[in-house]
Amino acid sequence: MLNTPLCELLGIRTPIIQAGMSVFTSPRLAAEVSNAGGLGSLGAWQRSPEQLRRDLEELQHATDRPVAVNHVVPTLDPSGFDVTLTHAPAVVSFALDDAGDLMERVHEVGSLVMQQVTTVREAEAAAEHGADIIIAQGHEAGGYAGEVATLALVPQVVDAVSPVPVVAAGGIADGRGLAAALMLGAVGANVGTRFLASTEAPIGERWKQAILDAPSDVWVQLDFWNHVVPSPGREGYGTRLRALRTEFTDRWRELADQALADPNVVLAELDDAEDSGRLEELLVVGGQSAGLIDRLLPAADIVRTMAAEAEALLALAPRVIV
Repeated sequence: MLNTPLCELLGIRTPIIQAGMSVFTSPRLAAEVSNAGGLGSLGAWQRSPEQLRRDLEELQHATDRPVAVNHVVPTLDPSGFDVTLTHAPAVVSFALDDAGDLMERVHEVGSLVMQQVTTVREAEAAAEHGADIIIAQGHEAGGYAGEVATLALVPQVVDAVSPVPVVAAGGIADGRGLAAALMLGAVGANVGTRFLASTEAPIGERWKQAILDAPSDVWVQLDFWNHVVPSPGREGYGTRLRALRTEFTDRWRELADQALADPNVVLAELDDAEDSGRLEELLVVGGQSAGLIDRLLPAADIVRTMAAEAEALLALAPRVIV
């Protein structure tokens, strides 16, 4: 059984965290992960305070295990943050900029702070400001990510912020990735794309099928997107969105200057696609770990399978040394 310091700190059985991917998380998804022994997360970004309150109440009825609520710092909604603090989840996680003084407010209600970073410098600042856990997210990740790859980033962050526990993210979708993260000095893995390809993920079937079908090299970072939606990508940590290559993304990658000059043209195209039910033909977000994923699974099975694979691999490690 995998039992790392993350498990001890959070009171979970398995060192796997389901990433707090905005409205592409749900109470059902988070509860299934937590009930299976991991840490489920509910994303607050793009969720109204009223919806967040309803979803947190639903989540509390669905599991008595620890859960996390994720907030995106550059676009943090004060009312939504108040809702989170009222519910005082086990963990409040922050992404895309340093949470600073917000960490103190989280600690006041008895919750732990988890800060996602993309560089060593950001990790050092998070530790200085009181983060209890730091997620080192590498370039391979879906959503908004930075420039440094997971393999290089994680051990540097571990060295820089010790004894603050570090969780690895980016490119991890199976037990091999979890085992590798632990060998880099991390205490667990934060997993996004693999949980998008779960039966409980609240996204469309076209999106899920794209994750199953598309190889790693067609999931690319979109420079033009920060012109269209300046926050949160361009603010804070200066990250970029990673998504599947489509005719839409290829075209606007070539026309990035036009997107900068008039982002409303891009937004209008997206609005039209959403109105006609074609949005997932244009824009599908995911990480390079999609190349490792070939079937949909229940979220609980993902947790159990990933943990079992990692445990089996780590048990074999002594045989590598002659």
